[in-house]
Amino acid sequence: MGLKPQTVALVSAGVAVTAGIAYLAYFDYKRRNDPSLKKKLKREKKKAAKAAKAAEVEAKQGTVKLIETVLEAASKETFPATPEEKEKYFMSQVAAGEALCNQGEAFYNDAVLPFYLALKVYPAPLELIMIYQKTIPEPVFQMVVNLMALEQQKRQNAFYEQFPPKESNVKLGELPVGTSPEGKTIVRRGLVADKDIAEGEVIYKEDPIVSALHPALEGSYCNLCLKKVDAETKVECANCDKVVFCSAECEKRANEEYHKYLCAKNKPTVSSEDQEPKEADEAEDANTEGKELAFVEFSKNKNRKYPYMIARFLATMVTEEMEKNKSGESSENTYNLWDHVDRFRYLDTKASADSEEEMEILKNLLGPKVQGISDFLTDEIYLMLKGKLLFNAYAVESAEDETVEVETSEEHMRATPSDKKSVGAALYKISTYLGQSEENPTVKLSFDGNNQVTVTALKDIKNGEELTAAYTLPVPK
Repeated sequence: MGLKPQTVALVSAGVAVTAGIAYLAYFDYKRRNDPSLKKKLKREKKKAAKAAKAAEVEAKQGTVKLIETVLEAASKETFPATPEEKEKYFMSQVAAGEALCNQGEAFYNDAVLPFYLALKVYPAPLELIMIYQKTIPEPVFQMVVNLMALEQQKRQNAFYEQFPPKESNVKLGELPVGTSPEGKTIVRRGLVADKDIAEGEVIYKEDPIVSALHPALEGSYCNLCLKKVDAETKVECANCDKVVFCSAECEKRANEEYHKYLCAKNKPTVSSEDQEPKEADEAEDANTEGKELAFVEFSKNKNRKYPYMIARFLATMVTEEMEKNKSGESSENTYNLWDHVDRFRYLDTKASADSEEEMEILKNLLGPKVQGISDFLTDEIYLMLKGKLLFNAYAVESAEDETVEVETSEEHMRATPSDKKSVGAALYKISTYLGQSEENPTVKLSFDGNNQVTVTALKDIKNGEELTAAYTLPVPK
């Protein structure tokens, strides 16, 4: 009797499986006992690992080469200056990138450059990165992110190569302050001498990033430089009676930098046509009417200078950016006020009814005048800026012959040991990094009747030695 076809198939399969198992068993035996086979397998394993490593190195080299090519091309690019030109440029670059991506993976590397160039002119880069993540192919997105991270790292390193300026005789050093739970050394950036300094030597003088008077002293001291004004030579604001200046130069600079945004505008003005007095607020848009005066009165009634300092800082920052755009200056190797303040340590402050009130009145003041400021000034940003002032702002001392009587403010300032009263507070780029030492300070800070600080050596200081001053902190050491 012949075998059925199904039976033959099953027998054949069974024989094949048995043969396969037998071969695997034999191969395993040879692998464990045959030295020549073991060497051969080891060579093949090394060869495969070497090939994989070579492929990885080749991929990394390709990535590095692409990054270098894109960065070189971007460095040669002339970017537009006006918002209208930037928008047109942005749209054209995004369109070019999308067209390349649509042609397939072979064109992904070519698409990186236009997407990166579009990022360079977009006003909110992080926002655009999130859009890219959802809309462009993953390999292209990752390359753009790598480029952005590399550029930021280079810019970060370049900052400390340029700042502080050489003529200040100081530099920023990395100073150990402790050890992490993992055993790594924790460092902070502090001010150290950039040369040997003799006792009594003036190390540097510095004007502030921003300053502000005690609100009760407005009208008696210069709103810009905090100098006591002379009744006969003082310069009044043409549009408000809330601030005065010690000179026409201070008035001009204040108006250019910040006062045009903060002026209370409560003085009568004269129309050029009918020569009849007209209230300045009548000429203002309904959205801004009275907001400036309300802000001034709020600061005075609450005896708070930091909301005003934040307003001045934001206004000055906007002016700085506008001037940069006008000149077409690249931001690659230049650093603005935000680049400095963003690096400062700060006191962690919690939101409160007071801070919400401060932020609301500040947004009411600047929101209608500065596009995007309301979106930028989040609770987090406002509290961070206030925390930086509370931790870093110095009390500006009055001149020797001045008697100052003001209500004590709850806002902390770095007060130096002195019998002089403060007329206000100021924040500095360099002096913020001075270390604190009540027992053994190496420098002292002094003010010559205005907000410019002079830093003088109290003893001989060696090159590389940290500079410390005696001042109060808002928290225990």
